[in-house]
Amino acid sequence: MKRETFIFILGVLASCALVFHFYQVHQERAEMMTMITETAKKHDIPAWIPLSIAETESGFNPKTIGDQGSSFGLFQLHRGGLAPEEWNDDDLLDPAKNIEVAITNMTRAYERAQGKGLEGIQMLTYIANTSGWPTQRGTDWTDQNTNYNVKLAKNFKKHIKVKELANEEWLSH
Repeated sequence: MKRETFIFILGVLASCALVFHFYQVHQERAEMMTMITETAKKHDIPAWIPLSIAETESGFNPKTIGDQGSSFGLFQLHRGGLAPEEWNDDDLLDPAKNIEVAITNMTRAYERAQGKGLEGIQMLTYIANTSGWPTQRGTDWTDQNTNYNVKLAKNFKKHIKVKELANEEWLSH
């Protein structure tokens, strides 16, 4: 009887630890989404653009390091790309700094996309593929060489709001 009780208690503790872990992940994700949304508003860019890109790049995990240690944070700022040369790894992993650099660059790409008359997923794909790549290869290259744009489209559907897109279309006429 003691063995079964011990196993039961261990199971309950493990379950509680797992629930707590997922709660913390959820809280951090919500906090990152809020920071991104606020910075997007400050830069006058629709929040669905950086939200879709950040989810594609890092799943909203500010501690993400990719590309064999050369890309950092929420937006995977790449050494040799958008990552400021003078910044160390901790700077690049700082969510506020990472968001500011990425959205500043997205804003320029957003203005170019508007000038091209792009909307919705075409706009998002253009911005994601021209605002942060070291070589600025654009959407044709990524369509041929990665499934990045497929993931981007999936995340676009999560973050786009019909009202927001309608307002953009209305404003552009």
